[in-house]
Amino acid sequence: MFNENLIPIYLYQGNPLPRPERLYDYVLSAQGIVKRLETPFVSADHLLAPLDVSLTGLRLATYPLPPVRFKLPRIPGRLLQDILADARQNLELEVLYQFRFDPAQNRWAVIRPRQERGKTWLGYTADPTGVAVEIHSHNTMPAFFSGTDDRDEMGGRFYGVIGHLERAQPELVLRLGMHGHWLANVPAQAIFDDLGPFVQVYVDPGEPAPFAPTIEDGWLTNLLPWRK
Repeated sequence: MFNENLIPIYLYQGNPLPRPERLYDYVLSAQGIVKRLETPFVSADHLLAPLDVSLTGLRLATYPLPPVRFKLPRIPGRLLQDILADARQNLELEVLYQFRFDPAQNRWAVIRPRQERGKTWLGYTADPTGVAVEIHSHNTMPAFFSGTDDRDEMGGRFYGVIGHLERAQPELVLRLGMHGHWLANVPAQAIFDDLGPFVQVYVDPGEPAPFAPTIEDGWLTNLLPWRK
């Protein structure tokens, strides 16, 4: 059984490192602390904390941060349209949806797990196994991640919020959860093959790096936090 209290940390001295065997690990490198996530559907390395001092004697090297890799086929845009139509049935309530990929049938499915809902809250009990993307609605409010979302979204999968559903062009925001940390502003077109009427919005995580993603053969290159 995986014990999340025993997470390995590597000193990076220039030699190749094996990918995480169980969910995630940490790397101490010349540029700082890197968290690495490995799941059946995504591979990601994220610089959490830059190192502004020299750790004498450790011979640390600069870790080559690879682009985030989405390992599955992109989700059909019609499923995104399905959840929009469903969430619009009652604009007074939040709704949560889960996307799973079935490798045996090579197809995506989206479900609405059993849940209790309110105008600004929801609660549910569901098995997260195999869930690659989880999206909840903000009805007529903007799409953003709240403090409650930060406390609840502690898994290793993609999380999204759809908002302003009353508009012809509703909003969508997307991020990658890394078990207590997040990689902000994942480009939605890297996950969905068609956004339909949705307009992606971005959050400013307070980091100076520009956001300039591209998609190349399933890899999300130049995936960096966006800043105004």
